Amino acid sequence: MKTLKFALLILLAISIVQCTKDEDNDVPNETTLNQQKIPAEVLSKLESMGFDVKQTSIIPSKGGYIVDGDIFITDETLKKGYFQKQAFFGIVNCNRVGNIRIQNNLGNNAAGRGFQRGVNLWNRLNNTTLNLIPVTSNPDIIVRLARPGEIGGWGLGEFPTNGREGGLIILNLNEPSIDGDPVNAREWGNILAHEIGHNIGFVHAEQDLLGTLVPGTPVGDPNSIMTSGSNPSVVFNARRVSRNDARAVRRMYSNRSNRLCQ
Repeated sequence: MKTLKFALLILLAISIVQCTKDEDNDVPNETTLNQQKIPAEVLSKLESMGFDVKQTSIIPSKGGYIVDGDIFITDETLKKGYFQKQAFFGIVNCNRVGNIRIQNNLGNNAAGRGFQRGVNLWNRLNNTTLNLIPVTSNPDIIVRLARPGEIGGWGLGEFPTNGREGGLIILNLNEPSIDGDPVNAREWGNILAHEIGHNIGFVHAEQDLLGTLVPGTPVGDPNSIMTSGSNPSVVFNARRVSRNDARAVRRMYSNRSNRLCQ
């Protein structure tokens, strides 16, 4: 998803700013792209993650860098070298994933009305311990609207780090749908599901070089809810997460002995 289209033109993801759950403190503020101002050490580390730094936009932001449109990589992540090689970039601890508290701060609008659908697309999966619990206070994930000029594209989500889910999702009501009309509640639900996918660890379905391939899943899945901007209609028109999305979640988060979470 590139930042100019869902982070669909989504390279939607964000690697967690060690989450304080304070909305104002977690917001990345974009500045004008000037690749020459990016330190060589940062470029080298991003390249080691699989980014083509000569072709990829890299925008300095508060606390890190917005890469390839909507992937927020924090300074903390770059310093630690937290680069696991579908795929997932980070993973939530087993004892947290069954009780992820998610708060709807979207208001009374189409995005707010789509909130429950986005949650349900993941919660309806069986044979997984993943469970998202809507709350009105003390959330693990805050879902809110973008402030004017804060992001481009439809949305933004954070990767997990240190075993904690990404703590922030931002949706942009000013971005039209793929047909030019306003995004409707169903579409916002699908977009939110895509963003939640980042918060629980998934990279985009086409970006296997950026993460660790989930055993038993394909390198690419054209039907994945995690599809990026190369084909935004997949996310907008999805009826459910794909079979491979479900297979990946079950392998990552379950009670099975071969689960990936710790």
